Amino acid sequence: MIRILLVHLDEDERLDDRLQAARRLARRFDALVVGLHVMPLPLVPVGYGEAAAYVGPELMEAQREANRERAERLERRFREALVELLPEIRFETLEGEPRVLVPERARVTDLVLVAQTRTHGLEVLEPDVAEHVAMEGVAPVLVMPADGWQGPLGQRVLVGWNGSRQAARALHGALPFLATAQEVRLVALGEEASAAGLEDAAFWLQCHGVEPAVERHPAADRPGARLLELARAGEADLLVIGAYGHSRLRELVLGGATRHILQHADRPVVVCG
Repeated sequence: MIRILLVHLDEDERLDDRLQAARRLARRFDALVVGLHVMPLPLVPVGYGEAAAYVGPELMEAQREANRERAERLERRFREALVELLPEIRFETLEGEPRVLVPERARVTDLVLVAQTRTHGLEVLEPDVAEHVAMEGVAPVLVMPADGWQGPLGQRVLVGWNGSRQAARALHGALPFLATAQEVRLVALGEEASAAGLEDAAFWLQCHGVEPAVERHPAADRPGARLLELARAGEADLLVIGAYGHSRLRELVLGGATRHILQHADRPVVVCG
């Protein structure tokens, strides 16, 4: 059941897409929408010699004032976009690091809605907000694609299955979507994944009123890319996956399936760690 939907708010170009998705999901699940904006801490310039001048309180306060103005703009956009849901909306602000504070706040919500972040270069070594929430939070994370998404959401769902704890958590976390979807495909790649409780997972879904189509596909060298191909081919409007079936180091060195999907997905993704 989704009763509280947490939306991470920032002034990125896809904020309106997240707000539109939040409005649709709130109607679908009769949920309270909480908009969360994390204001950055003031930056203290670092210099040497004569450049290491005293940083007075005026500079710190100017930064905080700019952050407050940004928060006010976001609150206005949030309330204007979701005005029809009143009084079932709340706006909250925190100050600090989003990668720390969003996962902490996500522990007492039912679904977290965040934007996809496509990182490059050395940035890929540091998990983004979506990955941090998936790893450290409790609630499932709905990641909206960076290129936007205007179509249906959660009517045709593809679920990736490999028998892991993370895949099982994703199945549980996405149940509100699966129970109200028109089509659910439960997909395993390779014999090992097919043998890892695939039929039991299908039976569990059936006991919850979901009749999944069970699919077994050959193992893939790049399982993340293969799942995205299957989602596109079947016109899925939601992909459900578990996060981090291997160690963090192995994910970084080998480019794990979860990270590939979160970086390259062109459709909404629900991920649970």
